[in-house]
Amino acid sequence: MIAFADGALRARGWVTFENLTCLAATESSNDLAREFIDLYFEEDQLLPCTVILAREQRGARGRKGRWVAPAGRGLYFTFVRRAVPEEPLSVLPIAVARWLRDALEAEAGIPVLLKWPNDLYVGRRKLAGILTESCTQGKDTYVAVGIGLNVCGAAADLGLPGATTVEEEARRPVALAPLAQAILDHLDRELARPQWEKEAALWEKRSAHRPGDAMTVRREGTEVSGAYAGLTDDGFLRLRTPGGEEVLTSGEVTRW
Repeated sequence: MIAFADGALRARGWVTFENLTCLAATESSNDLAREFIDLYFEEDQLLPCTVILAREQRGARGRKGRWVAPAGRGLYFTFVRRAVPEEPLSVLPIAVARWLRDALEAEAGIPVLLKWPNDLYVGRRKLAGILTESCTQGKDTYVAVGIGLNVCGAAADLGLPGATTVEEEARRPVALAPLAQAILDHLDRELARPQWEKEAALWEKRSAHRPGDAMTVRREGTEVSGAYAGLTDDGFLRLRTPGGEEVLTSGEVTRW
């Protein structure tokens, strides 16, 4: 058992995760994961699949910049793993978002929906975000998947417009350690038996977007507007625009 927050975590029985590090605070678990990767590259060693969990992250990052991660208010962690050859890395973010969503539904009973590419919402309020980064040296690629989940207290106390928390949506107190255990157990099971070819279709069933919904996506300083037409098998966004269908590999959905 490893002490964390209001309880302890049990790492035994996991198939994919091999190491678990629980910290009182760090700047960014994704940055720390990158340091781990660089160290193992330097030593020419294979990095075991590792979870880095911190009660507080002072310099937490999201895809658009800083993510608020105050002590004792949420779950902030990164898992880093070596990519399997031929693994579709573009599918990993949407898959992890769906796995996290399913774990939250099972544990907290809240109606979470998925916003492309990797955010979790309840209604129009953001509950969680995912940041995926990769690093390659020679034939080895490692992927660091960071997750920030608002759990405790009122969303207004976070100072983030448009946010929500698990407790606010579940309307009951939620302990961090048991929720972390349930989420990590679920992620471990899914990573042990991934079904990458089905993930795009499974994601769409839990999507906040419906076919025909008007959307605007900002990418590289420009905006693309159109009607949502689903995802490709690679997890990319399909938009029907006046000029024809466009496939977006990345971007931020700003209007939906």
